[in-house]
Amino acid sequence: MAPTLRAINYKLKDVTIRGAGAKSSPYKLADGGGLYVEVMTTGAKFWRYSYRIHGKRPRVTLGEYPTMGIKAARDRHEEMRVLVADGIDPARQKKIDKIEALAKAAQEQTFQTFTMEVWVPEKLAALTERSQRQILRWLQNDVFPAIGALPLGMVHARDVMELLESMRNTPTKANNVRGIIERIYQYAAQKLLVTYNPATPMRGLVAKPEAEHYQPLPDGDVKRFVEAVRSSGAHPGTRLAVELLMLTAVRKANVAQARWAHFDMEAKTWTIPGLTSGANGHMKARRSHTVYLSRQAMAVLEKAAELSSHSEWVFPSVQSRHVPMADEAINHLFARLRKAGQIPDYFVPHGLRSTASTAMNEGGIAPDVVEMILAHKEKDSTRDAYNRAQYAKPAREALQWYADGVDLLVKGLTVITKVA
Repeated sequence: MAPTLRAINYKLKDVTIRGAGAKSSPYKLADGGGLYVEVMTTGAKFWRYSYRIHGKRPRVTLGEYPTMGIKAARDRHEEMRVLVADGIDPARQKKIDKIEALAKAAQEQTFQTFTMEVWVPEKLAALTERSQRQILRWLQNDVFPAIGALPLGMVHARDVMELLESMRNTPTKANNVRGIIERIYQYAAQKLLVTYNPATPMRGLVAKPEAEHYQPLPDGDVKRFVEAVRSSGAHPGTRLAVELLMLTAVRKANVAQARWAHFDMEAKTWTIPGLTSGANGHMKARRSHTVYLSRQAMAVLEKAAELSSHSEWVFPSVQSRHVPMADEAINHLFARLRKAGQIPDYFVPHGLRSTASTAMNEGGIAPDVVEMILAHKEKDSTRDAYNRAQYAKPAREALQWYADGVDLLVKGLTVITKVA
């Protein structure tokens, strides 16, 4: 029940307000009960209400005269007096009402509209191009057909649940899709458009599969693998890219999108930039990573230089030297070799990192050196920076030892000998 307020004897009349001219500084025309008209130096006139609440004396603007007339201003004043009597600050309530009005309007736009017009241009660019393509593919093929047409503020956890239930046969994808929806709503909440995230309650609905561990090649299969790659009918650039991948233990995208500008051929180093622009070929982390190039890796690069036709890319696309090789080209080569029975059914490009890691660990290379070569980040940033400097020389020696070992396996040795 609204409190009973003391009656106000309002004083102002239209003729008084209309006749009030501008002065060198703003001045007030009191109406009563803290309500007044403030006349600005420009001649503009605003209804304002000054009140006391929580030990302070704030004021709030009601509207501009004559757009807001005397009766409308006094009616609004009475509404605000009731708020003050109830302990509610009218100025703060006005801000909240504005926020809620904007949120209500925003919530009426569809989930797809907000995602494509706001979230994608403002947030997706921070990811790699490959991640961007994958996320957009999931959105277009799976998410938008299910909830894209729903108003942003009307998507319910049940809608997300039904979408995820339809994807139980692809649990990794289902969990990724749920995470994308959750991130979209987190961003909408940061923009004060929603307070409810329909994807959060669905965490764990579809069990995540156990992490896949990429199996390495046994020493006895290295010769067969290298010979199969070299004798395949794949484009020479693709074959060289796979050899460089094997000799450097980096990720597939790093090789496929490698730029000549990142190589110091005199120092025999390759500095892969940290993830700052979201471009493919960069590191997954935000720090850069230095690869120390063995003699064998340098020989591969010399051959690649002959093929690249002055392209900025070490391995340009077959279609155009102005764009890099798609890392799918490496996938396709592995698929062909698996189908032909030339490599084990389980072996994929990422397995080359496991192969190098296994060989180095079993060969007696210090674990910290192996972790640095694989660009696994130390949790302690100070220790991480120190280790990167400390282990530069051992890392170079380890990669050369590994490249020499691969050569010996290709020549017929059955096992890489341990570090002396």
